[in-house]
Amino acid sequence: MNLSIIRNAKISIKLTGIFAFMLSIMLAVSNAYVLHGVRRYMYNQAAKRLEDVNQIIFDRLKLKQLSSNKLFSDIMPNENIFIKIIDKNGRTINISDKFNYDLKISEPYGKVRHMEKQEKHFAYLNTKILDNTYGTLYIQIIKDMDNEYDFLKILFFFMAAADLFGIVLSILLGYIISKRMLNPIDNITKTADEISINNLKERISIKGPNDELNRLANTLNNMIDRLQTSFNRQVQFVSDASHELRTPIAIIQGYANLLDRWGKNDREALDKSIEAIKSESYNMGQLVEKLLFLARSDNNSPKMEKNIFYLNELVDEIIEETRMIDKKHTVSNTHNENVQVIADYKLVKQLVRIIVDNSVKFTPENGKIDISSVKSGKYVSISVSDTGIGIPKNEIHKIFDRFYCVDKSRSRDTGGSGLGLSIAKQIVYMYNGKIDIESEEEKGTKIIVILDIVCMPDDVIKNEK
Repeated sequence: MNLSIIRNAKISIKLTGIFAFMLSIMLAVSNAYVLHGVRRYMYNQAAKRLEDVNQIIFDRLKLKQLSSNKLFSDIMPNENIFIKIIDKNGRTINISDKFNYDLKISEPYGKVRHMEKQEKHFAYLNTKILDNTYGTLYIQIIKDMDNEYDFLKILFFFMAAADLFGIVLSILLGYIISKRMLNPIDNITKTADEISINNLKERISIKGPNDELNRLANTLNNMIDRLQTSFNRQVQFVSDASHELRTPIAIIQGYANLLDRWGKNDREALDKSIEAIKSESYNMGQLVEKLLFLARSDNNSPKMEKNIFYLNELVDEIIEETRMIDKKHTVSNTHNENVQVIADYKLVKQLVRIIVDNSVKFTPENGKIDISSVKSGKYVSISVSDTGIGIPKNEIHKIFDRFYCVDKSRSRDTGGSGLGLSIAKQIVYMYNGKIDIESEEEKGTKIIVILDIVCMPDDVIKNEK
């Protein structure tokens, strides 16, 4: 139960408790150290007093004043020191006033010792000397330590009171300070509660130094920005995909209804309907494939197969295919360097084909299209230039957006879905490359693709094969 309460307590309370506990331990250790030091100092001082008194008595014994009443009266008055001298038979030769200690004089002699008896504390020193008159004498010097221990008790009381006051004060100040320092976390929690899929405009506002909480707030704000951008893209993607699929579905439904009503008996209408349904079905299939490719790219899981091939042969193949299916444009090849590379053949061909098809769609009849490739270190540059309608400067940065078409009125006529260049951009990023665009309206466009493809020497490739 107690552990559950501790686990569920607020962070400010936990921090306050931890600091209070650590402070208590530190104060307890320091107090114990101080008290031990004071006690040791008092015993050392008491031992020094006993040794001094012992030396004084030795000096006076030489003067044969053993039985004098004044032998001890002037020795360190008010020091609570008591002296007794006895002979070998235990007969008392001299004794201080108020000596009420029943302590046996025994070995070791000449060594200060301490004793606690019935809440009495004292230090004593036993010595043995030879006297010509009395023979062997035994001297016992006792210092009463009760006053010193009373001082220790008072010191301990004041230190404990000061420690208790300090701990209580530290708990109060620690709780206030920790709560104030952790207020930004409450703001973060409150703002996070207000953020939902329909409310991504809220941001965490924290003022103050650039500490961990401020950096946490900035990190969360950046994360929310990315979430909002991704969500907006998703909404736009779904909207555009629905719009693109709506038209072919409507066409298929229209021709299906036509066939159902009377097209089955009209050969011309039947053939036309079947052809239209096949065409739109094909377009829908192509669109779905493109969407799947983009979805896999977004999830960083595109499939890549590395092949070793000559890039110039791939470019030649695309040029030949383009000339075969497109008789309305002049397709040329200014420069096509002989380069061996390791890459996904299909993806690279798809990339170049997308750009070339885009040039074919937006270049008037008898226009020119040039496809070239150049090697520069481990990078390969593929350029496709045309004499088409060009791209407005304010729209160049948008052409890689999904479902974006520069000429909206011609998108259906050219068979474009606005996904081709988005796919091309994803392929380029897969190879850590970049795309540069040079375009001028009514004069043409040049798209330059730079790919980070490892170019292999012929002997290395032969060995790998």
